[in-house]
Amino acid sequence: MNDLVVVGEGLTGLFAAWLAAKRGARTTLIAYGRGGLELSSGCLHLASGASPRLGITSSRLPHPYALVGVGTVFRAIQALFDLLEASSLPYSGSLDTNLLLPTAAGETIAAAFAPHSLARSDLAEHGPMTIAGLTGFRDFDAALASRRLADRLERSIATVDLPLPGPAPRRDLYATDLARRFEDPHWREETCRAWKPQLIGVRKLGLPAVLGLRRHAVVLQAIEEALELAAFEIPTLPPCVPGLRLETVLREACLAAGVDVLEGAKAVGRVDGRGSSARASGVVAMAAGGPQLHDAGAVLLATGDLLHGGLVAQQNGLIRESVFDLPVVHNANRATWTSPHAADPQPYASFGVRVDASMHPLDDRGEPLLPNLYAAGGLLAGARRTDEGSRQGVALSTAWRAVEAALP
Repeated sequence: MNDLVVVGEGLTGLFAAWLAAKRGARTTLIAYGRGGLELSSGCLHLASGASPRLGITSSRLPHPYALVGVGTVFRAIQALFDLLEASSLPYSGSLDTNLLLPTAAGETIAAAFAPHSLARSDLAEHGPMTIAGLTGFRDFDAALASRRLADRLERSIATVDLPLPGPAPRRDLYATDLARRFEDPHWREETCRAWKPQLIGVRKLGLPAVLGLRRHAVVLQAIEEALELAAFEIPTLPPCVPGLRLETVLREACLAAGVDVLEGAKAVGRVDGRGSSARASGVVAMAAGGPQLHDAGAVLLATGDLLHGGLVAQQNGLIRESVFDLPVVHNANRATWTSPHAADPQPYASFGVRVDASMHPLDDRGEPLLPNLYAAGGLLAGARRTDEGSRQGVALSTAWRAVEAALP
């Protein structure tokens, strides 16, 4: 029997499963599909504005930050950083000031922490920089990024087009293709020899985020030494390599800690008893080979929001949670769910499951539905995570609090 079953394989689920296994709990992670990390930049957004710390400490109920407490937010972040440092994927940043980072579209994003190779591009630091495009790689347009950033920052940003050695590929290259090529030392050396004559005088070079996947630190150091400059990365279109690096570290940490991972299976919640004696007994995993019973002392839902399958919209205007059919805080009038313009804040982003300070889902009266059922991350109500820049902060802190409550 499992001590904890975690449903969902995004940042929330992977982090929670790893935390539980580290505590010695027998843990199973069940996921119908992969989470959204491969779509993300790998950055950690805690709160928008000038100071992430201020954004966290000023949160009020029912925001998840206010439920878990500031100390939990900081402890969760530190636990992740310890793992990343040990995995040669260090992050940089501060709780006091957001980094201002460039995107492939020439926009800017604010993040409290970012992979070291991305944090180096902090636009708050002035000085000359050059952004490079790679010949034949269509998912990154250096000229577009440079022109729009220069207009936004009111300063000049140089560009250069760098060749890729070898014959032209027979299909479009993905960022993951290049990341794996850069881990080949012979190919990397040939590439640097071809680039160096075009980079005379360049001291700070921005490249699409393709500098290695599992051996990123080695690749980055080798390129900087060969080219004699400082390099930074800019996230590309998905699949986004920095997000994949973070996913890889967390997934491998889960496996190393003894987590049983079942992918491609839809989870259906099981409840024993009725009324005040009812408990979550585990889940049924609807796998390709047939239903599998997974008994558990506790269940943690980390299935995400409407866009990720944790919440399901019905034709009658109701929204339900997808595993245990939990009640969801939302407006039953479907016409109010979205704003007229895609760039505007979207009302549906605040829909979710209401929880208490221990991450127990609550009924309409504010009472815990099941004493051993927990929810975390994007499934929760009370936060507009994208609008307020709190997506990863909410994921990590509520996962930490849920595991802490489920495995005292």
